[in-house]
Amino acid sequence: MKKSTIVTILFLIQCIAFAQPYVPGVSYFGRANYIEYMAGNLPLIITVPHGGGLTPGEIPDRTCGDETVTDSYTIELARSIQEEITEVTGCFPHVIICHLKRTKLDANRDLDIAACVNEFAETAWKEFHLFIDSAKESVEKKSGKGLLIDLHGHGHAIQRLELGYLLTAAQLAYSDAVLNTPACINLSSIRNLIGTNVNGLQHSELLHGAFSLGTMFEAKGYPAVPGIDEPHPYSGEPYFSGGYNTERHGSMKEGTIDAIQI
Repeated sequence: MKKSTIVTILFLIQCIAFAQPYVPGVSYFGRANYIEYMAGNLPLIITVPHGGGLTPGEIPDRTCGDETVTDSYTIELARSIQEEITEVTGCFPHVIICHLKRTKLDANRDLDIAACVNEFAETAWKEFHLFIDSAKESVEKKSGKGLLIDLHGHGHAIQRLELGYLLTAAQLAYSDAVLNTPACINLSSIRNLIGTNVNGLQHSELLHGAFSLGTMFEAKGYPAVPGIDEPHPYSGEPYFSGGYNTERHGSMKEGTIDAIQI
């Protein structure tokens, strides 16, 4: 296939992604069903970049990048979360899933490392992020702001949720006074929330205060870091602070969609 033809197809995909009137609760698929978008009508977006199991022959195994490990059961978890939220609220979160195995595509990396210059993997990567962009646009139009959860698994020995705000373990250990400075706030994937939350909570409080996400998980019996009991990982403890999706689709650089990697 000529490069000009591929560019034209991708342009049309982009136009369709933004123009299509998505119906909440209905799934839409990209080329070859590699990417799935379950449309929503809540200001919540859940992305699943590493849970897929498809290994099509048209995409060779990746030879670039640093990781090829699949996150176990994250697609099933995302569907369960969506179903539970719908049962409670009658509404739907937006859910975007990459069904390709991570050996074929890493949807949480920039394009060069994600797809290793394979045209079909590149198309899937672009569809994944275009569906996220469509969900963000819908949330911003309807609610003004929202939250994106980038859902992952981990094999670390400490069984707890690791909440990634793009701050390293060392940065999370800073004093509250330092965490609340513009220098730290500008590194955070929830930068928009810091200035718009209804209780006027500061950055440090949103990270590990009484109303932080980690503390709310703890209260329900799910250990999490950061939170009020564990405001930061301790020296030597493994911790995922967030990645490409959290940076690209969160509010660190711009926009009103905050993002947290879990």
